[in-house]
Amino acid sequence: MKRRKLIAVVLMLTLLCTISLSGCAKQNSGEVAENGYNQVTLLLNCNGTEIANDTRMALLFKKYVEERSDGVVRIKVFPNDQLASGNMNKGLEMITSGTTDLDIHSTSIISNLDNRLMVCTMPWLFQNYDQAEKTFFGDGGKFIQKVVSKKGLTYLGAVHNGFKAITNSKRSIKKPEDLKGLKIRIPGGAFYTSFYKSFGASPQAMSWSEVFTALQQGTIDGQDNSLSTCNSGNIQEVQKYITIAKYTYEAFTFTANSEKFNSLNSKTQQLLKECAKDACHEVDQQIVEGEGDILQKFKDTGCVINELSPADIEKFRKVVEPVKQEYMKKYGEEACKAFGVTK
Repeated sequence: MKRRKLIAVVLMLTLLCTISLSGCAKQNSGEVAENGYNQVTLLLNCNGTEIANDTRMALLFKKYVEERSDGVVRIKVFPNDQLASGNMNKGLEMITSGTTDLDIHSTSIISNLDNRLMVCTMPWLFQNYDQAEKTFFGDGGKFIQKVVSKKGLTYLGAVHNGFKAITNSKRSIKKPEDLKGLKIRIPGGAFYTSFYKSFGASPQAMSWSEVFTALQQGTIDGQDNSLSTCNSGNIQEVQKYITIAKYTYEAFTFTANSEKFNSLNSKTQQLLKECAKDACHEVDQQIVEGEGDILQKFKDTGCVINELSPADIEKFRKVVEPVKQEYMKKYGEEACKAFGVTK
């Protein structure tokens, strides 16, 4: 096992070296082409599979950038955190250190930079996807930029990870008591830990790349994620019960290493910003339109779907109200105001 890990590390380092040295020196020098864009190749690392929301957005962003710059600015996309050997937190370290140039990770991962970024996951904060998108490109986005800029990053936008459904292999979750005793995978973060513990569940922090196998082997009973992420990870193959709870919303946040970004001229910077916004918006629309098809697919494979009613949700809200109040104090007035969190 140690030998395999060593080989994986060596291969990853070799890949990074090959990427950084490949092609002509001119392509990575940042020299300006006749059309005014920097001649540069940028490395974009993201967490999801090839069909996950973050990767889809990354590939569309790549398409837009390369088309609009006539191939002068090039983007190399690496899904599945492959440059970080599948480790989400390592992927975050790579963008802050400048090993990678661009990065897409969920808010629960970038909150490792500053816990206040988890404010957007407060229980039943957003009413719909449109409200969430406007917030991440409005006051919420301004707050994220303020926070990540102190960590050497530039915020470019966000794409829906989505409203979370809770899946498990044991039973339908219709009331708060149904969560008791279930081992539920979480991406990390004190808030998710507190949330599930308040229901008597056992939260288990785990990288996404490990989740399918853990569910298959029974190491954990369930997990929570957006329908599109569940679909991209084939969760329906190892989970029978899916509860449409929409208890929290998460986004995939798109950032650039500030040192690299600021080394580019203003025209190239503006190109990256515009392409990021356009790609995020287009994929957001696709996600909203595609959720019905995903639900039907899950039903067709034999999954038991349960959608919480407003009355059901109110029962869950009461249980987690002390948690909400606790974390409002932790996140602070500025963060709560930016994302519209009220008592």
